[in-house]
Amino acid sequence: MAGSSRLCIPEIRDALLNTRPRPMAQSIDALRQQWTAAGQGHCLQYVDELDAAAQKQLLDQISSIDPAKASAMYKRAKNPPPDKAGPPAPLDTNQIERLATAPRAKREGWRKAGLDACRRGEVAILLLAGGQGTRLGFDRPKGMFDVRLPSRKSLFRLQGERLLALERLAKAPPGSIPWYVMTSAATDAETRNYFRQQRFFGLKPTQVFFFEQGVAPAFLDDGSIALETKCRVAVPPNGNGGVYDALRDSGALQDMQARNIKHVYQYCVDNALVKVGDPEFIGFCGSEGADCASKVVPKGHAHEKVGVLAQCDGRVRVVEYSEISQQTAESVDARGRLLFGSSHICVNYFAIAFLAKCIELVDKLPLHVAHKKIPNVHDSAPSTPNGIKLELFIFDTFPFADKFRVLEGTRGDDFAPVKNATGKDSPESARELLLKRDRRWLAAAGASISPGPVEVASALSYDGEGLEAFAGATVAPGLISAAPAAFSPACLVAVVAVLGALVLTS
Repeated sequence: MAGSSRLCIPEIRDALLNTRPRPMAQSIDALRQQWTAAGQGHCLQYVDELDAAAQKQLLDQISSIDPAKASAMYKRAKNPPPDKAGPPAPLDTNQIERLATAPRAKREGWRKAGLDACRRGEVAILLLAGGQGTRLGFDRPKGMFDVRLPSRKSLFRLQGERLLALERLAKAPPGSIPWYVMTSAATDAETRNYFRQQRFFGLKPTQVFFFEQGVAPAFLDDGSIALETKCRVAVPPNGNGGVYDALRDSGALQDMQARNIKHVYQYCVDNALVKVGDPEFIGFCGSEGADCASKVVPKGHAHEKVGVLAQCDGRVRVVEYSEISQQTAESVDARGRLLFGSSHICVNYFAIAFLAKCIELVDKLPLHVAHKKIPNVHDSAPSTPNGIKLELFIFDTFPFADKFRVLEGTRGDDFAPVKNATGKDSPESARELLLKRDRRWLAAAGASISPGPVEVASALSYDGEGLEAFAGATVAPGLISAAPAAFSPACLVAVVAVLGALVLTS
């Protein structure tokens, strides 16, 4: 969230959240008059030189935007109202539970409760997958990215197969855990096609519900709405908080309610280690009676540039690193743990009743202003930030939860972000974390592991369980997709995946 600020402007929300059904396009003259009166007439300056198809494209788009409200939005962005929330304070001990110190029996109870909820058809998975892999040098949906594991599986496939494994682990009827996938205008068609081409990764097509994120006008520094081309206004996605309106407008929320869903597990596509539908987390939330919850991991160090969970005026919220002083960031408790050390990794839980409430709360959510390079008809490749984009963030509903809970996991088990091409949070670092996890699983089962990358297929284990047959076995590098019980006790278990080819060596 670096480089963003917050403002709340509910009265002009309709100018931003372009997810409503569009009205019939107005006449060119009427639109020109309306947009000129609002100081945005430049958006139609090329309309007379466009062919019929391009004219229709422009008129259809701008008919769905109120230019007067958009102009008011920009003025308020320049003079945002003060944030009335009190100073951040550490989470109370009754608000956070840590898996590292939780009794084993308690954890097993949470896991059983989560699996039972899955088996009863009460759990839904909500995936935020609107982004492209631009920062990775990949111009396609980020979920299609391959982090070069031995299996060469994409993020989408890894996650789809984990959902399939969760169904098997919970003994849930096939197709009974729905997967709601939020795309964007840039990724929707290609994402849908990819799922079809991959045969939905073994899932039932009827359990996957695609819906598209909304958009918001972008502005240049002079207050003008950015004209991306002569026939299109720049309307980038409206942030992951746009999920609330999109759930309603697409019918996804109604679909959840029709399925009698009670628990919604939400995550982002660029986490290679995510436990899709994490039953332990869901069971924890259910046992606590939480309206909303977050699974977090400890900060890597006091000054890591991540948002953290804290409380303000007794309400849990995400506090950005820029809002905390150096002294506050370095403060520790009696055990030496950072007081503000719970990193928000965008793995969240919503009770279905609270999720429905969030959709009604959108008018009260702050808008975040980010200064960006905005390509436009006058400068197709700006070298410095030349305007602003406005976004909603999913976590801004947290303070409205009457009962918010936090469960702390570990980075090595829960969080392997794929954000940068190299270095920190890169495909290489995510791959290393995932392969280390799988080696830990096999070692805990009593296996001997040869040097080299070893990947445990989701079909074999969802979270390290079911690997007892590897005790005493030697595991060679590659994709492990079958237990050694199928071979002689002295066999060498090796499954090497090269572009999907499977080789077993004994």
